[in-house]
Amino acid sequence: MGDVAIKAVNYIASRNGEGKVIPAGSTYKLRGKDYFFRGKRAFPSYLQAGPSFFIEKSKRKMIAEDIAASLSLIR
Repeated sequence: MGDVAIKAVNYIASRNGEGKVIPAGSTYKLRGKDYFFRGKRAFPSYLQAGPSFFIEKSKRKMIAEDIAASLSLIR
């Protein structure tokens, strides 16, 4: 989930009287930690789309790591 999804989950949680699911901060700093929303894993990840995907190689590596980590959870 990227920044927009993180804000949406936190909004839904706060609207229902729950605390923040994921703290504020840069997504790349939030990666790799365990967050849960109503018993389900919330997986913050850096998402990159469009032409910038081909420019920022370090972020492509982060995306690949996040995809591999998420796949390991469902196997």
